[in-house]
Amino acid sequence: MNNTFLVSVANAVVRDPSTLEAIMYGTANIDSALTISMASTEVRGGINNPLLYTYLHDRKVDVKLTQATFDKNILALNAGNTVLNGSVTAVKTDCIVLSSGSGTTASVPTGNVTVFLPNGTVQTVTPTGSNIVVSGGANQKITAVYNYTVSADQLTIETTKPPSVVDLTLIAEVRDNTGVIAEYLQINIPRFQVTGNYTLSLAANGVSNQALEGTSLSVSSTDCSSGEYYAKVTWIPVSSTSVAVSDIAASPSSLTFSVAAGLPASKQINVYGLRGGLYSNVNVTTSCSFVLTSGSASWSVGLHTGLVTAGSATAAGYLGVVTATYYDATSGSLTDTVNLVATA
Repeated sequence: MNNTFLVSVANAVVRDPSTLEAIMYGTANIDSALTISMASTEVRGGINNPLLYTYLHDRKVDVKLTQATFDKNILALNAGNTVLNGSVTAVKTDCIVLSSGSGTTASVPTGNVTVFLPNGTVQTVTPTGSNIVVSGGANQKITAVYNYTVSADQLTIETTKPPSVVDLTLIAEVRDNTGVIAEYLQINIPRFQVTGNYTLSLAANGVSNQALEGTSLSVSSTDCSSGEYYAKVTWIPVSSTSVAVSDIAASPSSLTFSVAAGLPASKQINVYGLRGGLYSNVNVTTSCSFVLTSGSASWSVGLHTGLVTAGSATAAGYLGVVTATYYDATSGSLTDTVNLVATA
């Protein structure tokens, strides 16, 4: 196993799932978590009811992000709505020192003003513009509460609108045991359904944290060989070095050319680097060198393309061998061969 470590928290990029236009970029996360879960059904039968098979189903991919900074977008995503800017009604509180019961509010109230007096009594007064008169207020300090009109951002949390579905990408650092960043881990969820669960907790001795939680929705594949998926995980190397391979395999192992079909004719050799374990093979054809190591000069091969051509002088029964060579920084020089055959 490699001595690499996934460190700290992930940054989060939230985008529109249709246009991929960025909505928010979260870089002040306190925690970030991705959870893959499945349900299971046991199949049992026979004497003593032994376990015959476990059917695993209902796979889910859940993500939770908690931010230290306050972001309007997180509340908007949970509400499934947009933040609009315009002239809105808001609540204002003023501290006013009355003069013979009269005072002036900081803004123009749009309705009555509620006044809290120092003795705990409450009055409702009707303003004239910004001016108020408080019965028995004298020269006391009072608190005035009222509605007023202001230009501001506003979000409406509707009763039936569902939370947003977005494209979510988590970006985290993978460091080696010297502390150097070796790779960047990216987890992309093309359709992330926000749960709509939101808690705004305020504390006298701290700041509010915001959480964005949700579940991946399935996305149709773009080819016929793979099924629907929830997310794609990518490891992006910091350096541009090639992926390490332990061996190579040239495909196909032999190429047959028919003289009757007409010559010259060309066929392609592809070379794959073998990585082992759960790693898929990687195509290293363009990084290989190809040489005709036996056979007549009627055969030719592209030095770095792997394209083999049987020239017009090739006759039935002619044989040849092409050797492909690939250099790996760890495994050294790796080779494999392809046989060439000309038939009638």
